[in-house]
Amino acid sequence: MRRAARLAALWTAALFALFAPQLSAEQSGGSPLPARVTLTPAGRYPHDADSFCQGLFCGGADGALFFYESAGRYGRSAMKRVSLDGKTLEKKKLPRKFFGEGAAALDGKIFQITWLEETCFVYDEKTLRPLERLSYKGEGWGLTENGAELIMSDGTDRITFRSPADFKPIREIRVFRTNPKTGRRDPIPRLNELEWIDGEIWANIFETTLIARIDPATGEVIQLLDFARYVPETCKGDPEKVLNGIAWDRAGRRLFITGKEWPVLYELTIENDPLKKGAE
Repeated sequence: MRRAARLAALWTAALFALFAPQLSAEQSGGSPLPARVTLTPAGRYPHDADSFCQGLFCGGADGALFFYESAGRYGRSAMKRVSLDGKTLEKKKLPRKFFGEGAAALDGKIFQITWLEETCFVYDEKTLRPLERLSYKGEGWGLTENGAELIMSDGTDRITFRSPADFKPIREIRVFRTNPKTGRRDPIPRLNELEWIDGEIWANIFETTLIARIDPATGEVIQLLDFARYVPETCKGDPEKVLNGIAWDRAGRRLFITGKEWPVLYELTIENDPLKKGAE
């Protein structure tokens, strides 16, 4: 376990070093956010330490915020509705042979993908009533949406845009950074949980404390954000209890992060957010 933790730390350090010259690069995705954002802690809430978080996104409205969470592991996978204080409001278990992964809501439905089983479970967004199962090829890792398409990662540098009607692929991008010395496009693999934030894709990079802001038009990384300071003491050194959970409250313009079997969920705000009320 210690060896795996050391390797993960080295991977994080190597990625951050590669990106350091790029952190103030121009962004080209049409997002209102600046090319470099600063995040400020704004709160912390309890999170189920038994939940192997594989997907997280916000539901409800201002004043009644809750979360949808996809939990993983064979025999423990589920789709859940969770309150801000960490209580499970509703839960639909997956059959034991399925390992739950990322999830997203679109067109009144919730889509939950699986790791190796090439199956997407579809639920009614309001009731979590199972509606159907859709199939796809390859591994499933993270899932989000842009209001028209579902957006999926598979653990590589590839992100695939899919139709919510049948989950068929529409197009794909490859995520990269431009090497400042060689001009070469270096792929960024191990993309995991995803969230759509103001016209950008934010992605956890597996087994690191990093989240990448990605231009969805080109696949180029705009900025790398390091969340090492937020890893709970009880999870440090455990290669499985890693950062993996991004939820964006669009109405309140709040970011929430957690991890696999973390006992806490953090609320953060974008300090230089031009769309937040009261911002200059």
